[in-house]
Amino acid sequence: MTETTVLARNYKLGRAYHADGWRHYIKDGAYTERERHALVNALIRRQVKEFNRLLPKGCYWNPRLGEIHGPTNASLDGIDLDLVLAMAADAVAERFEKIETKVLRRLSGTR
Repeated sequence: MTETTVLARNYKLGRAYHADGWRHYIKDGAYTERERHALVNALIRRQVKEFNRLLPKGCYWNPRLGEIHGPTNASLDGIDLDLVLAMAADAVAERFEKIETKVLRRLSGTR
């Protein structure tokens, strides 16, 4: 098993920071609190997947801890984390309607 370490930690990597951003993004939608919660969670999950694809091999983002973890020999030197976070969010925003439809159908019990 590969030993891992915390490669980065800051508030911009935290779940609350991104949840606030996604809540702001969907603020004009006529969602119930349950729908809003489910949609924000789905958007964050997708953002994590996108972000992880942009990190070096073996590295991953843990938004609940506000950290990026990776092998002890990995480095984030030369990576603009703000840019990579924005790229991941943009990729998710491009698929927003598809994600929204899936989440709302699941909540309504239809497929």
